[in-house]
Amino acid sequence: MAAAAGRCVCRLPLVTRAVRRPPVTSRGVIRPLGAAAAVTDRHRPPVGLSPLSGGGPGRRYSVQAAGQPAPLHQVVKAVNNRTSGCVDLVWNFGSVTPFPYVWLRDSCLCPDCFHPTTLSRSLRIDQLQVDIEPQSVQNDGAAQQLVVTWPDGHVSRYPHQWLRERSFAKRDVNARRKQLDGPKTVLWDRATMDRHLLRVDYDRLVGGDLATLHDALHHLIVYGLVLVRKAPTDFGAVEEIGETLGHVRPTHYGKTFRVASKVDANNLAYTANELAPHMDLTYYEYMPGVQMLHCISQHIGDGGESIFSDSFHVAEVIRARRPDLFHLLATVPFEFADIGEEAESRSRCRFHKIHERTMFCMDEDGNITQVATNNPVRSYRLNVPLELVKPMYEGLRMFNDLCRHPDNQLTFKMDNGDVAVFNNRRVTHGRLGFTVTEDSQRTLEGGYVDWDDIMCRYRIVTDLLRERP
Repeated sequence: MAAAAGRCVCRLPLVTRAVRRPPVTSRGVIRPLGAAAAVTDRHRPPVGLSPLSGGGPGRRYSVQAAGQPAPLHQVVKAVNNRTSGCVDLVWNFGSVTPFPYVWLRDSCLCPDCFHPTTLSRSLRIDQLQVDIEPQSVQNDGAAQQLVVTWPDGHVSRYPHQWLRERSFAKRDVNARRKQLDGPKTVLWDRATMDRHLLRVDYDRLVGGDLATLHDALHHLIVYGLVLVRKAPTDFGAVEEIGETLGHVRPTHYGKTFRVASKVDANNLAYTANELAPHMDLTYYEYMPGVQMLHCISQHIGDGGESIFSDSFHVAEVIRARRPDLFHLLATVPFEFADIGEEAESRSRCRFHKIHERTMFCMDEDGNITQVATNNPVRSYRLNVPLELVKPMYEGLRMFNDLCRHPDNQLTFKMDNGDVAVFNNRRVTHGRLGFTVTEDSQRTLEGGYVDWDDIMCRYRIVTDLLRERP
């Protein structure tokens, strides 16, 4: 989902369904399934086809329709439509769904074309004849299958329900795409998040409580912000949470990083200064999807409050009030850079990160999918025509002012043991400045998880809860 110059098309990975429970550690934390262990709706042998004895790579599949209840929707006829190059399935409710010849041949489910143990396509593209036409087409009503015989004598069988779930009808394609995106995003201002901020217990989250984990993941997808309470007040909780939600993503600051004021800081986060609303690592082509910030010790006294804003909400306000500025921020890129040396990471690495991206990223329907803003690391090189310089700054200022408006800011002081988990491509974060004393030090640990892993874990947990009796 990396933003690029101009219009971005960003989609989440395909929805998968695990058919067995993933391994659980001694602490009850769900760990990832192996590649061959997770069977998906895309790849699992279709209902009605079961392996005959043997079970090896060359195993055949038999039809087992006996004893199965008749489906609500049934195919009454299969028509070989040579004019359109499709097989048309006519259903008992009157609908007709066409399936192109080449797609049917490419999607053959026999053991020669579909590998049963890796659950992936075996048929190579160079083996596929693009202008292929079937020799014969038959609707096997008893087995609830479409049977296609190809010119070379190869026979393909497709369960009706399997085909129906892969319909090319626009309404079905749109419905599948909505399913891919997960729960619908809810935009928020301060009043909304005051009512809906989810607080979950650390021990329940990392201890294997599926309902708690599901609630946290769901809320993170919908609102972009979750607060974990009562975590241990020492280093390591961030990694534990990250491995519960998905996998911790290392960066040039290490697998996790510590935020505390220090002399000769190489990042403004390591000072006691106020931090304006921003996202982390905007100079990465693939920005981290989710950030975790664990308050290990909070500053005593004034200042140090954390500030969060929903940049998607702010962007929509700009779109409504100033569509000209919205268009600029969605099409003209800024350059971001981070240059220095990280002496405290294990690699003690020098870094020189640069990336150019638009502030707003959208999908093909114009929905905002990502925002990137970070004023301190916004490069001094603005690679735009002269006439766009002032309007670009107008857009930046409007975005900043809206993020900082009290009606749009959720502000609170994290307690020791609190962990803020938030969408780094949507929710801006910052803090109020504070004064460091010998008796009062503000120390946080942070880390990142990518959305691919978050969504994977969400689907697995959702299915595990659905499978419960």
